[in-house]
Amino acid sequence: MRRRHHINFGSCRPCRFALAIGMALLSPMAWAPAAAAPAKGAASAHRPKAASFGLCADQMLMMLADPSQIASLSPTARGPLSAYAQRAKAFPINRGSAEEVIASGAKLLLQSDAVSPTSAAALRQFGIKTISIPMANSWPEIDAMVRQIAHELGQSARGEAVIKNMHQRLAQLHPTSPTNQWPSIIYYRPDGGGAGAGTFVDISLKAAGFRNLQSLWGPPQWGGIPAERVLRQPPDAFAVSYFDTSNNGTSILRRNPLLWGQARTRPIIHVPGKYWNCGSPLLVDAVELLVAERRKLIASPTYRASSSRASLSRSQRPSP
Repeated sequence: MRRRHHINFGSCRPCRFALAIGMALLSPMAWAPAAAAPAKGAASAHRPKAASFGLCADQMLMMLADPSQIASLSPTARGPLSAYAQRAKAFPINRGSAEEVIASGAKLLLQSDAVSPTSAAALRQFGIKTISIPMANSWPEIDAMVRQIAHELGQSARGEAVIKNMHQRLAQLHPTSPTNQWPSIIYYRPDGGGAGAGTFVDISLKAAGFRNLQSLWGPPQWGGIPAERVLRQPPDAFAVSYFDTSNNGTSILRRNPLLWGQARTRPIIHVPGKYWNCGSPLLVDAVELLVAERRKLIASPTYRASSSRASLSRSQRPSP
């Protein structure tokens, strides 16, 4: 999930504004002729130059903007949880200071990590609009988020193309078997949390044809299922992922003898964190991986239905 950080100006208000203005004047954009026409593919008033702060914001900016519109990205854009890590190497990196955003010539800041109201107000004084990337936990919410960001970037047509592609891929991946015949799954993070109803992980699991037991049992959102409940009704498979790459994705399962007793005899599906660090069209990549794992699970001769489906005859088992 997204961590919260703050862009700070520092404690000296006159100093920080003097520094911001000085950096802005040193920017090549500050010395560009006012009447000069934008170069081919360059940012314009219709397609403003933008910076981003926070991983989800970085990915949405690279997904929707022209390269010439990208003023800078946060360091996470090049990290292991970024789906566009290689692409991000072509763009400057900001360290989260408003001075850098001002000096870059950006007219728009996309942020998925918190910007303080004071900093946002100061950015507005320099004509920079701050847009917070909303948390999207359903496909309609993702559609709305893409449309909002695409509109702000002057890329509405590209946004609609991204949405269309996402839904076409989801339609191709959607299982044809009845929901009650889908294999069951439980998702864990290294800290013991899971993903219930109202999360982008839940909609991804369901889009891939898995019955997310936490969505059925609770708790909702990002809490986890108690190990005792898993022992009473184990799933057909476990899914693990992590947002802190220093942790092993299966550590929570191995640390708990009750969980490991069930997990070691069942498939454990590892989903790279870069596929679902926030609710965005990139979730389709997670769905594709989950669908492939679901098909392998169902085709396996050792596949065992969970207790809620144990009464199904072999002829009723779901088809890949």
